[in-house]
Amino acid sequence: MNQQVDLAVVGAGPAGLEAALIAAEAAATVTLIDSYPRPGGQYFKQLPAKFRGNAVGLPQSEGAALLQRLDAANIQLLTDTVVWGAFPAPDSSGGWLLTLHGPAAPPRLQARALILATGTYERPVPLPGWTLPGVMTTGAAQTLLKHQRLLPGRRILLSGSGPLQLAVAAQLVDAGAEVVAVLEGASVPLWQGIQSLPALWGQWARLREGWTYGRTLRRAGVPLRSGWSVIEIRGQSEVEEAVIARLDANWRPLPGSEQIVRIDTLLLGYGFTPATQLSRLLGCNHDFRPAWGGWVPRRYENLQTTCPGVYAAGDGAGVGGAALARVEGRIAGLAAVRQVGRLSEPAAEAALARLQPALARERRFAAMLDRLFTPGPGLYQLANDETIICRCEEVRLAEIRAAVQSGAQTVNEVKGLTRCGMGNCQGRMCGEWVARAIADEAARPGSDRERIEAAGVFTVRPPIHPLPLAALAETADLT
Repeated sequence: MNQQVDLAVVGAGPAGLEAALIAAEAAATVTLIDSYPRPGGQYFKQLPAKFRGNAVGLPQSEGAALLQRLDAANIQLLTDTVVWGAFPAPDSSGGWLLTLHGPAAPPRLQARALILATGTYERPVPLPGWTLPGVMTTGAAQTLLKHQRLLPGRRILLSGSGPLQLAVAAQLVDAGAEVVAVLEGASVPLWQGIQSLPALWGQWARLREGWTYGRTLRRAGVPLRSGWSVIEIRGQSEVEEAVIARLDANWRPLPGSEQIVRIDTLLLGYGFTPATQLSRLLGCNHDFRPAWGGWVPRRYENLQTTCPGVYAAGDGAGVGGAALARVEGRIAGLAAVRQVGRLSEPAAEAALARLQPALARERRFAAMLDRLFTPGPGLYQLANDETIICRCEEVRLAEIRAAVQSGAQTVNEVKGLTRCGMGNCQGRMCGEWVARAIADEAARPGSDRERIEAAGVFTVRPPIHPLPLAALAETADLT
């Protein structure tokens, strides 16, 4: 018999924590599921229990109160647990059925409502040389530094877009690293900066944090070069140098601006992509929204998706940052407990109304960051024919282009011809790049966004995470 609860929350980051807590306060039965050993997600990421020392910094201090409330709440917490499948409940009671794998998890969990707070993963940027040892994402370097006390290299160059670049560069400087430069792909015109001022009102903690990072970099003499990017990485068995160039307004390299920088480590940080595997598996409708990170579930008022009883909150439904994710988590939690009858309509409406000012404020700030830092189309054209796009199956851009020229019009058709997207990551890393290659190669009318939407997204099938065959055998009778 399946374990049954009022609400299952997938993801114990900022959005998931807030959603689970507010639902538990309404006396709903709640299960909170996360793949990490401890709750907190990437933003409030906690050190494993066996590690010595304490993680420090603003996110950890902000999350401490949430995690203390979680310890005291009547919430079933399943950590080290993956949700590898999601289906309509098999009986007439309605709701949804999750298939789980973890040390303390039941093989199945049935919930009357679901909140997907699945977060994001860093957007990979295929460009010549990106598979060389010494190239990693900015977030991976931050994890090494903050949670394992390890520097990612000796001479480090950061190239990307957005505030995370400054934060990690400053943290590396404080840890004693030599940061060669920080390359910010975006160039912000004065008029655009002035237009953004209203969105900064009320964001005092963020402004103080940014000022602190900037002061650290200035004191260390680290150059911050706006409108520049790495366009090629060179080396034999590891990174030895990077070719950098100034970008035009569309993020295309300006001929004649190229420079060579000697480094041993390159950190790439061009934003995040929402993790939508579960919402796609459930059959929720999605839209391609570049400013929000890519494909995102379509949501109605109070964050319900097109699947009744399924809500999506936080960065997994559109990249907007931890503060917005926390507000959305509260909204989704209130809406879910109202749906399952644990909160009256008047009480829910009053609580939801109180959250609207914070929601509007955080969405203004997120929209400002989108306008300033969303990469332009030139970033997606740095790869050449020999660049590997799908690292799992080692599929090069030339093979994808050949498949399109042979008649493939969607990512799934390219997948069938090249094996692109058939590896362990199931297209998480290469999916958008395959769609963009189709949009560039296929003779199809419309805007870039319309052509990418037409190319589609890889079909999701369970299991969406690797797991032992024994775990599959436990659910062999699932229909």
